[in-house]
Amino acid sequence: MSNSPLVSYTKISPNRTSPRNQPIDRITPHCVVGQCSVETLGAIFAPTSKQASSNYGIGYDGRVGMYCEEKDRSWCTSSSANDNRAITIECASDATAPYAFRDAVYESLINLCVDICNRYGKKKLLWLGDKDKTLTYTPAADEMVLTAHRWFANKGCPGDWLYQREADLAAKVTAKLTGGAATVEGYTTITGTAKATVGHLTAYIKAKNPNVPQSVLDMASLYLSEGAAEGIRGDVAFAQSCLETGNFAFAGSAVTLDQNNFCGMGVTANGLKGNSFPTAQVGIRAQIQHLKAYANTEPLKGECVDPRFQYVTRGCAEFVEWLGQQENPNGKGWATGAGYGEKILSILKAILATKPDEEMEEETVTRYNKISDMPSYAQPTIIKMVDGGFIGGCGTGAKDENNRPADLDLSMDMIRVFVTNDRAGLYEKTP
Repeated sequence: MSNSPLVSYTKISPNRTSPRNQPIDRITPHCVVGQCSVETLGAIFAPTSKQASSNYGIGYDGRVGMYCEEKDRSWCTSSSANDNRAITIECASDATAPYAFRDAVYESLINLCVDICNRYGKKKLLWLGDKDKTLTYTPAADEMVLTAHRWFANKGCPGDWLYQREADLAAKVTAKLTGGAATVEGYTTITGTAKATVGHLTAYIKAKNPNVPQSVLDMASLYLSEGAAEGIRGDVAFAQSCLETGNFAFAGSAVTLDQNNFCGMGVTANGLKGNSFPTAQVGIRAQIQHLKAYANTEPLKGECVDPRFQYVTRGCAEFVEWLGQQENPNGKGWATGAGYGEKILSILKAILATKPDEEMEEETVTRYNKISDMPSYAQPTIIKMVDGGFIGGCGTGAKDENNRPADLDLSMDMIRVFVTNDRAGLYEKTP
């Protein structure tokens, strides 16, 4: 059983049980309630009268200290059962609620968790969010689970700053372990490939709004193509538009159909009309770009048409559930109303449960990963899209014989829209 190579200071505490009696499958981060150094933490754990220790500590500057080797159980979580299974980490924090971490501390915590998981052969760090569910859960061989001190004692440790970010911590660690996008059990990423087809979108909106204009049906495919171009789920954007426009009836909506603004962009106060766009495609592109601003920190593939892109804290809402400010652990998000993200998800689930329009059913069967498997007329366009950086793979790393992604996961809907746009000259501009 090894120790972390990230350690820059060691002072072993006498307050420990050697050896631990359980294999390691948990990580328990704590907050110190003070912006202290790793040396100060070592001094705190040194007296036997303290009767406390942790395996590791992270100082205010992000340095890592070790006070109890991993082979030994620390005295940290008010639970011998937990501490025998967990690597415990004390983190420097503010001395007052919500006991926030400095950026260097949080980044170091992420890296330390990655190191721990790697050394124990774990590919996922899970945050299940519930004490009973977590303590009765049996992790798979490649899983590590986060636990919280407050579950075992009448304490507020970790403080709300970290407790509200446990899902974010799990997502970021797992992403680094797998080399993919951040995902959390039970949460829905905005970044990724749409699961709905055009047939799902049109069938759903016709069922909800029998008087939906033909122009809305015609633009449904744009959500998927514009989303694919930026690596954002276009079906999430469509569900958001259904929420914001009242299923494109615009009853009680702050925007109107002729504004080509289907997401309430720019409606920051009652009475404001919001932004307008010259075409539906530009309006949908702006919405996709705005979702990307919230979802991740990747640069835009195309020219920015979102007039409010610069106002977003990049990557502050990786999940649909976090688009509402009240549910976002960072207090940021697209909308202030309670349950905003859950409302979008409710619509998205209904879309996916809708039987697609008949003319689309045959096309839902096949998805194309390699360019050579696609229709010959489409291959030059897709090569241009890939080589130009407009689209990429799904993160598996698979390559074809020409060293291009072999995990494109494109439906025929998307391919046809890309070809149509290419023939119109929309992809001539280098992103």
